[in-house]
Amino acid sequence: MTEPNFSQYREAAHLSGQTRYIPDLDLYQGTLIGYAVTSPYACARLLHLNISRVLLSPGVEAVITAQDIPGPNTMAPIIDDEPCLLPVGGTCGYMGQVVCIIAADTRENAIKAVAEIAWEWDVMSPVLSVEESLEKEDFLFKPLQLKKGDPAEALKNAPFRERGSLEAGGQEHYYFEPQAAYAVPLHQGGLLIRSSTQNPTDNQRFASALLKMKASDIEVQTGCLGGGFGGKQSQATWTVAWSSLLAWKTNKPVIFILDRDQDFRITGKRHGFKATWNVGFDGQGKILAVDISMAYDCGWCNDVSLAVLHHCIFHVDGAYYLPNLNAILYPCRTNKPSNTAFRGFGVPQAISVIESIITQVAQILDKDPVTIRWKNYYGIKKNNLTPCNMLVKNNILRTVHRRIVQKSDYFKLRKEINIFNKSHYYLKRGLAMVTGKFGISFNESFLNQAGALINIYRDGSVLIHHPGTEMGQGLHDKMRTVVHRELGVSTTYIRVSDTSTSVIPNTTSTAASTGSDFGGAALKDACDKLKKRLHPIALDMMGLEKGKLVWENDAVSCKEAGKSIPFPQLAFHSYLILESLSEKGFYKRENIGFNLDTMEGRPYWYYVMGSSVAHVELNLLTGKFRILDVWILHDCGEPIDKGIDLGQIHGAFIQGLGWCTLEKLITDPSGRLLTDSLNNYKIPGIYELPKRFHIELFEENPEPLNIHNSRAIDEPPLVYALSVWFALRDARGIILPIPATSEELIKPLYNEK
Repeated sequence: MTEPNFSQYREAAHLSGQTRYIPDLDLYQGTLIGYAVTSPYACARLLHLNISRVLLSPGVEAVITAQDIPGPNTMAPIIDDEPCLLPVGGTCGYMGQVVCIIAADTRENAIKAVAEIAWEWDVMSPVLSVEESLEKEDFLFKPLQLKKGDPAEALKNAPFRERGSLEAGGQEHYYFEPQAAYAVPLHQGGLLIRSSTQNPTDNQRFASALLKMKASDIEVQTGCLGGGFGGKQSQATWTVAWSSLLAWKTNKPVIFILDRDQDFRITGKRHGFKATWNVGFDGQGKILAVDISMAYDCGWCNDVSLAVLHHCIFHVDGAYYLPNLNAILYPCRTNKPSNTAFRGFGVPQAISVIESIITQVAQILDKDPVTIRWKNYYGIKKNNLTPCNMLVKNNILRTVHRRIVQKSDYFKLRKEINIFNKSHYYLKRGLAMVTGKFGISFNESFLNQAGALINIYRDGSVLIHHPGTEMGQGLHDKMRTVVHRELGVSTTYIRVSDTSTSVIPNTTSTAASTGSDFGGAALKDACDKLKKRLHPIALDMMGLEKGKLVWENDAVSCKEAGKSIPFPQLAFHSYLILESLSEKGFYKRENIGFNLDTMEGRPYWYYVMGSSVAHVELNLLTGKFRILDVWILHDCGEPIDKGIDLGQIHGAFIQGLGWCTLEKLITDPSGRLLTDSLNNYKIPGIYELPKRFHIELFEENPEPLNIHNSRAIDEPPLVYALSVWFALRDARGIILPIPATSEELIKPLYNEK
């Protein structure tokens, strides 16, 4: 049998191992290796730094400290509190903060040279908990507050009042390609940088600022990333900054790739938190008022924590109408790596709290949580304004609820579980539902824009440039599908270029589940402009003066006249008569934003909704559990690519499962991260997969405000994994932290004895 030639199938590149990441690049001759020298303490003032002997080490060509940086020593994306390199006299914020960078001929020589550094530190006690930060009122920015109605009065008059709390840890991104960048000096000046990033424009911005160059002097290219999950939204800037500085200093190409354990130790995670609340409700389970306080572990500097907390506070309502609400979020400073963007961007934390409140109300009233959810969902004609006064449109919460209950046969299964649990002493089963409402857009208005470029060549083939980066989420394939639908050209004749700041300027980060929304809309705009120009040419080629054209099957047709021309002929003829076959597109979302003081406005373009039910079996003696069934019904509008959407739901769920049940970050009293490899940090594997996955797309709710009536898919399904965590709570009969590891699941058993 002849071996298949996978090179002709772009979609098979990942499977065939042909995708080339930065560690796979063919390097220019003379390329140097970059290495980061980091602080050995979590909180200490750098009193003295001498690097003179490092330069004498074999193979070392350059060492750069803060004082060597030509431009401002900063790479803070929002609030200016993050230096590129720790200056002498500065205080390190966490163990692993970068002090200086080395360029050498080999990695081994760079590491050996570190021993030649002479430095002196004034060591202080680190702050490693949000409790200590709260006590000191040491916050990165002013705490956020969202208030609606009169929660104090409503709580006072509520028939039932209960207090509760929840503690959740962070989560490591564990992209399989670590942070990496390759900076190459250009003969005409400036740099060409290959970066594993979700945000090429921010990479360009900081590289040019650090080197006191113009943005146009720096070109950042991004091919296919080996995963991102938010971890390469702002912190991919680091390797770009360091490689750029070293390339500028040596005038040689420099590749900078973090080792896996170093990547673990110095990069940020999902924000952990501790929450407390007071909820008031009536005898039917209708929530009357909620007072929520959440203390977020933000790490040593802001990074994107301000945006994460905004996203969280706008989701503390979850899928539920809360007539009276007071929510306060505290951005606690700790001596840990700066926590950063992570798939969900604060929403999973918010959903875990409001769903815990729903579950608590149900337990107090001895009702099934499913019935309490139904009582509190947002309405369609009333009770349809969020706490920030945004209208909830296209509301399918009750429809999805009804269907997921029916598909899982929830109440029958509940009875079967009750019978099973009565007859089994050490094996217990649990059942739980979670419903999500997830807002899509960047909260900052100026970020909601995108450019695109389409080139049609003489042979009818098409090259597209869009602003997003492909990190395994299928974005390139979706963009190819959009252009295929618009121009009628087969996807085999459409190629997607690597993302480049020299082609698409001022890109927004591929994040917030907006990649398909923004890129697809910008490409459609370019297609519309091209078709408008080519329309009269096509009619003339058909011998027609007017007519409606259809673009499909690699041809342009006027069906009413019974005529058509192949798309390649149209392209070649247009070229011959001097018509441009290149067009740029642009997309913007206006009227997005909110008042920072009142926290009112429209932070999102639309909402994505869905629901999940999980059925688990827990061994009380070992803390091990099996996921017997998971049902998910997710609103995707009219999907651009069903296969990709289903894959994203699977992946998001499994990643959320890791956060909820497995992935525990452990830091010792000195501030050192102990869980810095897969030897001691457990991510989901094949044995954690549900025994039976029942996933369906809800396709009856097209989104008229979005490209091809679709809805975002990447982040929202992660919250469905909380149904497993609640099912474990149901099986164990106790309140659990996140993650509910095996140790946590058996710990109360020992305490009871």
